[in-house]
Amino acid sequence: MNLNCSKKTLLTGFCSIFLLGYSSQMYAVGGNAPLPAVQQTKKITGTVSDAMGPVIGASVVIKGTSNGVATDFDGNFSLQANPGQTLVVTYIGYLNKEVKVVAGKQHYNITIEEDKQMLDEVVVVGYGTMKKSDLAGASATMDEKAIKGANITNIDQSFQGRVTGVTAVQTSGAPGSSSSIRVRGQATINAGAEPLYVIDGVIVQGQGNSGADFGLGDALGNGSVSTVSPLSTINPSDIVSMEILKDASATAIYGAQGANGVVLITTKRGKAGEAKFTYDGSITMQRQTRRLDLLNLREFAEFYNDMAQQGEISKPDQTYSDPSILGRGTNWQDAIFRTAWQHQHQISAQGGTDAVKYYVSGGFMNQQGTIIGSNFKRFSARTNLDAQLKKWLKLGLNVAFTTTDEDLKLADSDEGIINYSLTTPPDIQIYDINGGYSHVSKEGFTSPNPIALAMMDDILLNRKKLNGSIFFDVTPINHLVWHTEVGFDIGASKAETYEPMVNLGTWTRSSNESRWQKNSSTYWALKNYVTYSNTFGKHSITAMVGQEAWESKYDYISLQNNNLPNDEVHNPSLGSGDPKVGSGNGSSSMASFFTRETYNYDDRYLATYTYRYDGSSNFGPNKRWAGFHSVAVAWRFNNEKFMKDIKWLSNGKLRLGWGQTGNSNIGGYKWGSAMSVMETGLGLSYRPANLKNLDIKWETQEQINIGLDLGFFNGRIALVLDWYKKTSKDMLMQLTLPSIMGTSGNGSSALAAPYGNYGDIENTGFEIALNTRPVETKDFTWSSDVQFSFNKNKLKSLSGSTALTGYGQWTDVVTRSVPGESLYNFYGYEVEGVYQSFEDIINSPVNTLQQNNPIITNADGTKSWSTDPTKYNPKNTTYVGDLKYKDVNGDGIIDENDKTNIGSPLPDFTFGWNNTFVYKNFDLNIFINGSVGNKVGNYMKMKLTHMNSPWSNQLVDVKDRTRLMPKNGVYSDYWYNDISNVVTTGVSDTPRAAINDPNDNDAWSSRYIENGSYVRLKAITLGYTFDTKLIKKLGLTNLRLTLNATNLLTITGYDGYDPEIGVSTASNNVYGLDNGRYPSPTSFTFGMNVSF
Repeated sequence: MNLNCSKKTLLTGFCSIFLLGYSSQMYAVGGNAPLPAVQQTKKITGTVSDAMGPVIGASVVIKGTSNGVATDFDGNFSLQANPGQTLVVTYIGYLNKEVKVVAGKQHYNITIEEDKQMLDEVVVVGYGTMKKSDLAGASATMDEKAIKGANITNIDQSFQGRVTGVTAVQTSGAPGSSSSIRVRGQATINAGAEPLYVIDGVIVQGQGNSGADFGLGDALGNGSVSTVSPLSTINPSDIVSMEILKDASATAIYGAQGANGVVLITTKRGKAGEAKFTYDGSITMQRQTRRLDLLNLREFAEFYNDMAQQGEISKPDQTYSDPSILGRGTNWQDAIFRTAWQHQHQISAQGGTDAVKYYVSGGFMNQQGTIIGSNFKRFSARTNLDAQLKKWLKLGLNVAFTTTDEDLKLADSDEGIINYSLTTPPDIQIYDINGGYSHVSKEGFTSPNPIALAMMDDILLNRKKLNGSIFFDVTPINHLVWHTEVGFDIGASKAETYEPMVNLGTWTRSSNESRWQKNSSTYWALKNYVTYSNTFGKHSITAMVGQEAWESKYDYISLQNNNLPNDEVHNPSLGSGDPKVGSGNGSSSMASFFTRETYNYDDRYLATYTYRYDGSSNFGPNKRWAGFHSVAVAWRFNNEKFMKDIKWLSNGKLRLGWGQTGNSNIGGYKWGSAMSVMETGLGLSYRPANLKNLDIKWETQEQINIGLDLGFFNGRIALVLDWYKKTSKDMLMQLTLPSIMGTSGNGSSALAAPYGNYGDIENTGFEIALNTRPVETKDFTWSSDVQFSFNKNKLKSLSGSTALTGYGQWTDVVTRSVPGESLYNFYGYEVEGVYQSFEDIINSPVNTLQQNNPIITNADGTKSWSTDPTKYNPKNTTYVGDLKYKDVNGDGIIDENDKTNIGSPLPDFTFGWNNTFVYKNFDLNIFINGSVGNKVGNYMKMKLTHMNSPWSNQLVDVKDRTRLMPKNGVYSDYWYNDISNVVTTGVSDTPRAAINDPNDNDAWSSRYIENGSYVRLKAITLGYTFDTKLIKKLGLTNLRLTLNATNLLTITGYDGYDPEIGVSTASNNVYGLDNGRYPSPTSFTFGMNVSF
């Protein structure tokens, strides 16, 4: 049975079972009354089901009479009826179904369909529920079907292309990995940018996002995010719906926690009736179907020999002297990628009485990664309980326990497995003749064996979480409910990294090293709120007032050591090196008071006002408290008298909202001054690590939203339009202070600058959601939903700094954010072409990036190239075949001032198109999503086409590189040293091969910026639900089989593995940079759902 119903709907359904059961007794009492002697009544039986299985508590009534029953737990019914009469089947949330009683037919299988208008009638909002028709703010609902159809392991993966205004980009294709979720654009820089997740009223506690947060140091990169997902501890199979609050009028009820949007997650609950057991299971095969086109061994030898011929290699290796006798060599991509298998299983039970209802579940998932050695396991258990203790008192309990085990691998970065697999030459073997990893002895080559690196090094993370809540609903008088709740989240994790000793030729480690860190965290929350709801004639009001307080604490202890006895022992306490012990703790807390009032006049005029007053320990004592207001109004114009004759318009609502929110997700004690240890000549001493700022305050946000909801032809077409403008102010940043403040000097004495509130960001956008049911017949239906999200991001101001920079690796600047432009723009040189000859060089702007270039300073102070060809050398000056950079500022000189904005990684718009076809018991779902207008920085291509090392493999693109020839056609000794006699053999966008790269051809430039737009066949699912009459013989109430494929086809112009590139795990302020990102795999899944 479909579980996509609100609590209110389910309660109504259960009440109907009771009432119909009671009514059936009344019918029986009246059974002695004589019936008209037209036809003799007969007993008929039947089963009522929907697309997911039997429907419990559906009402089956003879049309025009009071003779009716309710279906039992298996969806069955029986009653007396005459041939020619009509059965009317009704159920909350479904369209009414009429079936004619036919002479000679005793059993009827009746399938009812969901009423798309009623399904989302009641939605979850902050601290309560509300009719969808009464909402004046912007929100979106994802039901259980959408979540299941996404075939996900983490809930954040389900948003992609399915919710307008929400951008979801996977950070990595690693098992259990996270996604970058942005609701209506990037609205902060240094504070947390992810939305607030709330499960059954309890805020999700993730411990952190970066590998360092969990105790893995820089093993997963130096960025503020990593492949570890705080949401991977949540089992998606336990979720019944998710409500995404987008605009400030909807999120302001969460005050300082709602600036990035709010995701309200509701888990499954029990239903009255016998225990119903359900098994959900699947097995998945995953593969990397795309390979980069690298040089094979023969092509690599030809490339090597060509470099030697042009004087780039002084002592060529004779191994490559005859490429014709060489084969293809080692395919390192095939070696590191594998066919990965995943299986997951869940058993759940639900049932109970009208007084006590329960839902319990247990699940297990084991997911291999497509990079060898990576793995993710999760075990989860959940219990949800509802007990009506008294007519005026209800008790609820939600408890979930999860444990995860992750074997992680560093994929993206210069030291990542993907980078090493792509750059390792194809003549190097994986294994030696004894089956061990091969020893490499090549002068100048020190890179590790990628397979050995993946299999020998350990990056392990184990997490355990126990969370939930207990609550009471007290109804002392009619229309008034007091909700009191205690929530909790207890977490523990252990992070372990281990690097063994290595002696593989030129790749060596003289000692092993182990590091362990244990973390623990506790969170508790207390909330109380009173809600009054009543209707007076045409006036309906709801008033809610409440308070909330929570506290979060954490602590950790770590130990690092080397020189362990052997590689079988990983306990750092057994090492003979110098142990490093670390420990720490911290806490944060918040106290809040809030209220919300809603008013509805005649279901035409709607208004909502919210206010929240928050105090957080994350801010200094001078700015600890702040208040946040919001107001929203709506006009349901289709209910006006002058619209009553317009039958084709089933819904029309105009919405207007304004609100304030804040962002308190900045970390603890940013306002204070931490202590640090400093070695001195007199011994160990302590000093402040940074300057303090007691006036740090909230990042604040204001948002305006204008929306229009339209429904046509009784809901068969629904259109939702929203325009918004979101302004974020007082962004948290470190100040730029003069050295007299103590912020300059050596690392042991300089004070870090304090944080302050500087800078504004603006996001404006437009959202379109069109939901249709084009075809609805007896045996066939087709529903089609399409969504478009447009967003324009702008950094409006940046006090105290001229720009925010982001780095590709180490000190290589790749992005710059400046006022007036969007965040995270790629920043580098524009390439105009390749120098074709000596004349081309001396007639071009002077390149001052290379100090050895022969540059003349003229009498007027301008600079020009020397016209003396003897001043030029292919190994240490700009030369024919090098890249020609654009003189952006027009001063005749190529220098750092010519770096410019070379593309934005943020898309112009994203879209999703979801189609569902149902024919009898078969159903087919096809989901397509895409992104348009974004650029991708192909950092890997920079390394795979730089041609400045004879020990690094390259893309086959370098076969089309610029090649040089003597102008006079005579290949004499050292002909390439006379620049006046050197020209290119043809026009190419790829520069010459040069070991020293004197022109800095691999400088970050427009050459590596590619179109990241794509259209992807994200998921296709074929399902079959067996007829209940067949499976009943097996004791089953439902049996459904599915076949699913994800990431089946991607249409893109991007040259890398995957155009879907999110936040960098290596550096802050970087987005859309592909430095060996773990690609998302193509997967094929067989699933089974069985109920009994």
